[in-house]
Amino acid sequence: MTESLVDHVNFAKIVTVLAVVFGISIGLCGLTAALSSQMGGGGDFLLPLGIIELIAMGLSAVGLVLTVVVWVIASIVAGRGGRSDRTIKLFDDEDDTPRGDRK
Repeated sequence: MTESLVDHVNFAKIVTVLAVVFGISIGLCGLTAALSSQMGGGGDFLLPLGIIELIAMGLSAVGLVLTVVVWVIASIVAGRGGRSDRTIKLFDDEDDTPRGDRK
């Protein structure tokens, strides 16, 4: 039986990393803007850093959107193939207490 894209790619990990990069970029961009406004004209050396942060923010935002879209499409396609033989168990079958002692 062939495995789907959802089984091969860890989409949650990719989304988490991209979201963290996006959040850090927003924070650093704000700090850079605050520092450059405090320094007046002397903050020109912060401009390249701000450009790098904006590029990282834009790329991570585009990556987040694309990853979520691919994740949704892959989940839909994987779901159309029929039911999987795998069952997902929320709780373990074995329990520490015997059945008669439960309340």
